[in-house]
Amino acid sequence: MTPALRYGHTSTATAITFTAAAAGLAATPYWPAALALLYTAALFTWLAVRCYADHRRILLEHDWARRRALGEQPAPRDPCCRLGRASRGAAHDHRCTDLTTRHADDPRSEA
Repeated sequence: MTPALRYGHTSTATAITFTAAAAGLAATPYWPAALALLYTAALFTWLAVRCYADHRRILLEHDWARRRALGEQPAPRDPCCRLGRASRGAAHDHRCTDLTTRHADDPRSEA
């Protein structure tokens, strides 16, 4: 279980709790609070989706690194790394799976 998966489960539970609380407040004079709770539930739902995507990416990167350590030549992931996607290919981080563009900005590699 990665931290991202744990945060995803927590965000999902929080979104469900806020939605249930909003449903309880919807038929009362406190309906503005119900709207605020629904907005917060939507925010936590978005957060959960991002956490689950991060978890999947972490698992894929670990599988790629394991296969590389076993001597295989796995193809780079698409996108090759988070920094590569954010910079449109101009920069790459130390966990990049495209070895032709990988930079050694890992602080552990400067020994």
